[in-house]
Amino acid sequence: MRGYFKYFRIPFIITAVFSIVSVVAYISAKNGIDTERHNTSWDNTLCVIDSADKMTDEEEQLLTERIMEIQNDCQVDMVFITLYDSERGYLDKVHQFADAFAEDNHLGYDYPGGSSIVFVDNWSRGGDGKIHSWISTTGMIRERISDSDCDEILYILDDIPSDDADPYYEYMRIADALAKRADRLRPPFSLIVVFIAALVIAIIYIVFNWRSKLGDVTVTAGTYINGGRGEFKVSTDTFSHKTVTKHRIERSSGGGGGGGGGGGSHGGGGHSR
Repeated sequence: MRGYFKYFRIPFIITAVFSIVSVVAYISAKNGIDTERHNTSWDNTLCVIDSADKMTDEEEQLLTERIMEIQNDCQVDMVFITLYDSERGYLDKVHQFADAFAEDNHLGYDYPGGSSIVFVDNWSRGGDGKIHSWISTTGMIRERISDSDCDEILYILDDIPSDDADPYYEYMRIADALAKRADRLRPPFSLIVVFIAALVIAIIYIVFNWRSKLGDVTVTAGTYINGGRGEFKVSTDTFSHKTVTKHRIERSSGGGGGGGGGGGSHGGGGHSR
């Protein structure tokens, strides 16, 4: 059993050192983050604007308190807006409204135009007969919340049973989902990642260790002695003919090209139900 432990000792030591260094770097980065909000152009206590009157006053207050926590933890301005606007009864109109709201009101935790999230839910079916929603992301928050993340999060709205239902619980779930992805203070890895890293390093170590043993001396002075007499086995390979195959390697005359895409200051995703 001890023979097996020697294969895993060094890989786990390496992984432990890697983990310790990563945790120290994480703590140092965490302590170095500027958590103070520098934007005075927008009052970030205005977190919930329930123009469609879908929630009670108590629910609005609870949602506001949760969003305030997220803003402080993730360093991002966040606003949830409900509408009942038939003129914006299409997804692209709701998209435009969300982006414009962030721009016109100078949202941004670090500076106007900085990190912000605007969630808009238009309950009017006056356009194409659907309810349209959009999450607009601006600034550095886009590095933590991708457009596909926004699309995925908005599927939570499908759990709202009817147009007359209270969406408070679904909105809370959306806020929590955004917070999970936007958290800049979360550890860089989990215990399962450390375990996998240790396993991979152990496998690599064992493979290379076994290969190194292939060159060990396996012939001794008595290898070819049988009953006091020398015994040598002769092995030969007989070839009846030889075949030579030639392949011509063509030079590549062209190269691949990479496409580049421009992008505005906003990201995000939408959903219709």
